[in-house]
Amino acid sequence: MREEVIRVVEAYIDAVRRNDADGLPLHPDVLFESPLNRIQGVAAFQKGLADFVPLLKSIEVVRLTADDDTCAAVLKLDTIFGLLPFLEFFHVRDGQIVSIRAYYDPRPIVEGMSRTSAP
Repeated sequence: MREEVIRVVEAYIDAVRRNDADGLPLHPDVLFESPLNRIQGVAAFQKGLADFVPLLKSIEVVRLTADDDTCAAVLKLDTIFGLLPFLEFFHVRDGQIVSIRAYYDPRPIVEGMSRTSAP
């Protein structure tokens, strides 16, 4: 099971890198939670991805660790606001991601967005 969970998470990361919303192995009712938002459902997640991808330059996978139906992904996200250390915790069921909880310091994004939207 561990290898299958890692394969699903790797497919997810690859789809995000390619901005391939249709390639995301998500359950229809996927729940995504992060310091900046909470998203429920595939359509809302795809919209969130479309909003996030313009900020993203690259994703480096530092480590993937899986146990049973969960996986922790330690990542480095290079964004237009700088490098973000990132941890995502995935719950996978039947080859689909049912939930993602993202942990990161949102300050570089919040500060960068406030600079770009300032008059």
